[in-house]
Amino acid sequence: MIGLVAVLPKFLWQQKPALLIPLALEQFGMDSLYMGEGFVAHELSIEKPPFIFDPNTASVSTLQSLGFSAKLAATLDHYRAKGGFIRSGKDLYKIWGMPTLLADRLAPFVLAGNNSGKNSPSRPFGTALATSYARAAPIDINTASVSEFEALKGIGPVLAARIVDFRVKQGGFVNVQDLLGVYGVKDSLLRALGPYLRLEAGRVPKANLNQASVLQLVQKAGLQPVVAQTLVRWRQQNGAFATFDELENFEGLSAASMAALKRLFFIE
Repeated sequence: MIGLVAVLPKFLWQQKPALLIPLALEQFGMDSLYMGEGFVAHELSIEKPPFIFDPNTASVSTLQSLGFSAKLAATLDHYRAKGGFIRSGKDLYKIWGMPTLLADRLAPFVLAGNNSGKNSPSRPFGTALATSYARAAPIDINTASVSEFEALKGIGPVLAARIVDFRVKQGGFVNVQDLLGVYGVKDSLLRALGPYLRLEAGRVPKANLNQASVLQLVQKAGLQPVVAQTLVRWRQQNGAFATFDELENFEGLSAASMAALKRLFFIE
């Protein structure tokens, strides 16, 4: 190594080894990226000895103490927030930006699920995922607060606030599947949360038809977009509806759609 360093300009002697060694290697046409990774891993093996951890619950600071960079720890944290899970040490290699040498070091120390069975590879994924929600109390999606949504595992504070905001703009949920209209709520998350979400028909809030937007008419009453646009345009040009009877002659408005409007909206 002394011979390698000797070929470098004098000013580089004052640089850190993390920069000095890769530059020296480049003088001989060697793979500085790979060797640099190896050098960093060597530093980590000295300063940050690995220990048994659960990558699904470990804090960002814990991940960094294991050798994760701040960016890599944030990547894994974002993956978990979206409902992703690490089932075994092999899954570490799938994390975007994970250095192979770091994954090699940490894979034997992964204890996914912390003996809870949540991520046990011997259990089907759907069953294992559902187990993590076992402590959650059922909530009514039309009355639940942000904190109640946040209490459900898999829903963070941002997504919880987004659900409530969507509910207000839509004028209430008509069925649990409406949650899929919220950005960030995926089929897998909704299936896992299914037993802990309920909707009482009597609590579905009615909205004022004369204030309803096209989006509300489509999502709340199930109207076709063209029909919803026609109703809103007519209301803007002719004034508020006085009774539901005024809707009878609108083309494309079926009996089922009319029934939904009467059930979910009021006129004033």
